[in-house]
Amino acid sequence: MKKLILLLSMIFSFTVNGEDLLLKGGNVYTAGPGGVLENTDIYIEDGKISKIGKNLNISASRIKDLNGKIVTPGFIAPYSQLGIVEIGAIAETRDDSSKIYSSGLSIVSAFNPHSTLIPYNLRGGITTALSVPSSSGLYAGLASAFSLSSSLEGSLISQDIALFSSISSGEDSRAAKILLLEDSLDVASRVIETDSWSNEKGLPSSSSYSSRDIAALKRVLTREIPLIVRADRASDILFLINFSVEKNIRLIIRGGSEAWMVAKQLANTKTPVILEPINNLPSSFNQLGARLDNASLLEKAGVKILIASHETHNSYLSRQAAGIAVSYGLPWDVALKSLTSNVAEVFGLKKIGMIEIGYKADLIIWGKDPLEISAFAEQIYISGKLMSNESRSTRLRDRYLNLD
Repeated sequence: MKKLILLLSMIFSFTVNGEDLLLKGGNVYTAGPGGVLENTDIYIEDGKISKIGKNLNISASRIKDLNGKIVTPGFIAPYSQLGIVEIGAIAETRDDSSKIYSSGLSIVSAFNPHSTLIPYNLRGGITTALSVPSSSGLYAGLASAFSLSSSLEGSLISQDIALFSSISSGEDSRAAKILLLEDSLDVASRVIETDSWSNEKGLPSSSSYSSRDIAALKRVLTREIPLIVRADRASDILFLINFSVEKNIRLIIRGGSEAWMVAKQLANTKTPVILEPINNLPSSFNQLGARLDNASLLEKAGVKILIASHETHNSYLSRQAAGIAVSYGLPWDVALKSLTSNVAEVFGLKKIGMIEIGYKADLIIWGKDPLEISAFAEQIYISGKLMSNESRSTRLRDRYLNLD
């Protein structure tokens, strides 16, 4: 009996662990050192890329012939509210802001892997997204990275990996926000035990910081996580660069409409920029210097570029944004990296963003250039598992196209 049980367990283990996939004959855009590999096979085991090469002679349980179709890594959204915002105008469907916490706000427990926006953006090529709080004031909160696999237990990739903020004027003066940025980090640097934090002198009485907020600021000061600041005006960006050098913190600029004016300083300090090339015309006085070739000028200066969409409901439009940047001089391969490997590198996301041996098998199969607006994913794999191409939008389309 014991031998029978052992034999059955061995068969079951082989069946589960032996689930593998061979993708044959694709044009593979690795977004890494491998460059472009034409007519190449990819062998996937246990959700990871196991082998890459031409004419792999492997007896896999699943084999798919790609017939020269384009293969890219799954795209990564460096800024979104996916999983924490459903309908922007309805407060009950939003979990992206807080009046209680500021820098310490973490949205991990509020993430909804079954949000209707996830399959919609997955179909557009996004397999991983940073979900970011959007509280008003200086600090929005902490971002976390999620897989768009719709898995209840397997969606979280990395928790509280960056602190997002903004110094743009509006509800308060830009100068006031800059002063509060300086004061809050100065106070956090003097706090030894965050558990005993109780509004140390040095902050305005109108500001309220909990021990959780101070702990997040201390993580910035120790370079454990980067500080991402929304800034478009060149003078603001220059101030932030100098401030980051003075405080020895990891800075990332988001927006950067006038970043091309300080490209040299950004490159010298190795400060990445999250761009939104779709927003290439001035929409405020902070963006008067916006220009269509911003991404190209930054890349030529040696600045690491990440590309995001201008709205969370359509995060997949980062592809279109990258295509616009390409049309104004950004090299195609750099545009692909700005959607994949650059994002993974900047935010410390391990083993995703490239097609390399040992990396997670998050892959997209395309029938045409993925940076074309009319392109949509033909096959989507997350950890080697084929995902559904269906979304609420496609179900509605099919329903009303087949009324007869």
